[in-house]
Amino acid sequence: MVRHPSLQAYDWGLVALTLALLAVGFVNLKSAAPDPILLLRQGVALALGLLLAAGVQFLSRKTLFALAVPLYLLSLFLLLLVLLVGREINGAKAWFVLGPLQFQPLEMAKLALVLLLARVLEGRPIRALWDYLLPASLGLPLVALLLLQPDLGGSLVVLFGAFAVLFVRGLPWKHLLLGGAVLAILVPAVVWPNLKPYQRERVLIVLDPYRDPLGQGFQVIQSTIAIGSGGLFGKGYGQGTQAQLGFIPFRHTDFVFAVFAEEWGFVGVVALLGLYGLFLARILGLALECPRLSDRLFIAGVGGMLGFQVLVNLGVALGVLPVTGLTLPLLSYGGSSLMATLLALGLVLLVHRDRMQP
Repeated sequence: MVRHPSLQAYDWGLVALTLALLAVGFVNLKSAAPDPILLLRQGVALALGLLLAAGVQFLSRKTLFALAVPLYLLSLFLLLLVLLVGREINGAKAWFVLGPLQFQPLEMAKLALVLLLARVLEGRPIRALWDYLLPASLGLPLVALLLLQPDLGGSLVVLFGAFAVLFVRGLPWKHLLLGGAVLAILVPAVVWPNLKPYQRERVLIVLDPYRDPLGQGFQVIQSTIAIGSGGLFGKGYGQGTQAQLGFIPFRHTDFVFAVFAEEWGFVGVVALLGLYGLFLARILGLALECPRLSDRLFIAGVGGMLGFQVLVNLGVALGVLPVTGLTLPLLSYGGSSLMATLLALGLVLLVHRDRMQP
């Protein structure tokens, strides 16, 4: 245990960038939320998330990595349990609900898997195809349980986090090319035929949203209209017609970027993307500053998952990717997601702080 962590040991650049994104998120949410009570709930989640991020600072990185296996097993148990007693929300049985509190075990599972992979792969280089058996045996059970909910977006985040860890560990280029070729065969031959009708429709909507303008294509059409109508400088805070008149579905969660773009325009969007770029680059910088491989792998995994969520959420809002339900980190409404993100960043700061410790 670390009783008195030194404030000088932390990277305050990442802290400042996180707080800046949180500030933008709350300002935007005040305009986007259909119900003012959502802002209060997000504030409570923020307070709890900050407490979690601060609380883990009294651990050491050694203790954190020692908890990798118990956290992974607990995640498996909770993902099984939620299928039995969880509440179905938006078509996915992925939530534990206790009164006003909601908890999605996916958030714990993402961190647990990245932490465990970082620990076990430190001494296991990837040279041959059978070297993937161990990471696959750890990641695929989580993905399978997520697909049973079903939560395709969450399973993709888990897969990308695992891929980020493997990539930083060192993947041979021939393996990457082979993997790309296998995906090119499996997606049309196996994945596409086994998708549910609504999942296929989401993919087809990307190609032509006007094939179902009042159904599956409605939210994509309204999102792109909002983004385009923002122009150079936007319509002004709280003045976006698409958002304020309720044309953008899920405008406080999945399509929160459309609300921001309509109100702040191209200039605001460039500033926001620049802020996210600095945020993700700083996480990568912290990974590179760690001499220990397991620390680099863990931080890279967290950064990879957050970066993937940003890219997918923006792609959905712009109509170039199918709707997945992934939130925009630190901006979208969602208490479970916000607390998990702040906890993940707190762990990144912890690992980086102790990078020189034995």
